[in-house]
Amino acid sequence: MKAFAAWVMKGRMQAVIAATVLAMLALLVTPLALLSAAVIVLTVLRQGWKEGVLVVASALLAIAGLGGLLFQMPLATLLIGGLLWGPAALLGTVMGRTGSLRLAIEVAAIAASAIVLLQYGLLADPAAFWGDALNEFLAQRVDPQTLDASNIGSLVELMAGWMPGGVAATWFLATVASMVLARYWAAALDRPGAFGEEFRQLRFGRWLLLLVPVLLVVGVLLTGGEPSLIGQLYLIGMVVFLIQGISVAHGLVAEFGASPAWLVGLYLLLVFAAPQGATMVSLAGYADGWLNFRARARARRSGTGGR
Repeated sequence: MKAFAAWVMKGRMQAVIAATVLAMLALLVTPLALLSAAVIVLTVLRQGWKEGVLVVASALLAIAGLGGLLFQMPLATLLIGGLLWGPAALLGTVMGRTGSLRLAIEVAAIAASAIVLLQYGLLADPAAFWGDALNEFLAQRVDPQTLDASNIGSLVELMAGWMPGGVAATWFLATVASMVLARYWAAALDRPGAFGEEFRQLRFGRWLLLLVPVLLVVGVLLTGGEPSLIGQLYLIGMVVFLIQGISVAHGLVAEFGASPAWLVGLYLLLVFAAPQGATMVSLAGYADGWLNFRARARARRSGTGGR
């Protein structure tokens, strides 16, 4: 990965090629979109927002041309590129100017909240909109007789109600993954090991510690778990502290010199025990915001070493 990052940073053309090709391949392999966005973040981080704007503009021209040549859809691919690279460039600028991954993630959380608000502002009934979209998706991929015989309608209704927040939270998590990857690349090129130190100390602002419980009570508990605007925002808050919980795990493993197998187990828990696993890690991250487990672990180890 370091070799790839070094190649991307050799010049503007390399960055444009990497971002464009990865974005086109993402139409077939979706996770490659994270790498494409990370290329833009890395460019802005190391070369500034002016160079980032030039790279994004060039990449948009390239992806529109490829979209027209390969799919006869230049405007569609142009829109995909804009949605993918625009936020990446803005968040890369925030991270570059502040020097803080934490602040960039908090700005991304605010942007994800704006995505929720836009859906409620622009769509007369977000749940109905997503319900129709999900039903159409299933109708195109599942045999009608199978759909009629199944009880999937209630599941679609449940999912549709929480889709506004789910889409925003997914975008937020994917955006954070791109920023983290770009930060890792930049550190690998300039200061090897610096990224690990920063990520293991990641802790979010006190304002989030105070806001998330309010969102939980007002948006989930008082509504009896029914979908609501405030409840959708709570989903984003959970993802914020999911990230902090992962940081806590990395920090404690490093502090105690524990086996990396603990981290493997953590990620397996997140993949195979969702959503319960993600909820547990989010709770750990939230508790760390008040109790600072990593600082306590350092104090305990230094105290033990002194005896």
